[in-house]
Amino acid sequence: LGTGVGGGAFLNGEIYAGYNYAGLEVGHIVIEKDGRQCNCGRKGCFERYASASALARDTRAAMEKHPESALWKVCPDISRVNAKTAFDAMEMGDKIAKEVVDTYIEYLSCGLVNLINIFQPEVVCLGGGVSNERQYLLDLLQPHIDREDFARNARERTKIVIAKFRNDAGIIGAAMVGVNND
Repeated sequence: LGTGVGGGAFLNGEIYAGYNYAGLEVGHIVIEKDGRQCNCGRKGCFERYASASALARDTRAAMEKHPESALWKVCPDISRVNAKTAFDAMEMGDKIAKEVVDTYIEYLSCGLVNLINIFQPEVVCLGGGVSNERQYLLDLLQPHIDREDFARNARERTKIVIAKFRNDAGIIGAAMVGVNND
């Protein structure tokens, strides 16, 4: 959950790459039909709503619309807004920041539940800048996942966790491809 929304999966101990080595471009599943224009050419892609970039963009839009918001106290320079800004202002009790984060969580959970319902993985591991919110992020997501997961009544459920290396998870994972871990 960084500049975009990326994904990867291990199936039977192997990285899944798909038929043409472009498998699991999860950022480009559509979660809002005819929604925001994406760089890929489609509209409404997951990453246009659930990336750190999307959260920062939505935070800036809320700040422009609500000059009274505590978002301005957290980040007086709108050009320096990041994915953490809305979370920080929400923790201060700001209603506008809470709306921004709540909307973000709804979009993020929509995409995650789609992936869970398709793959029913053992674990979904969240990395990227937004994952720095750690347990707070998980606590916000879990009720949405619990409500919409097709297997919500199953004995075993998909666990959602924060990547051990959070924002560095993707680059460390890429570096580890092909490394023999025996």
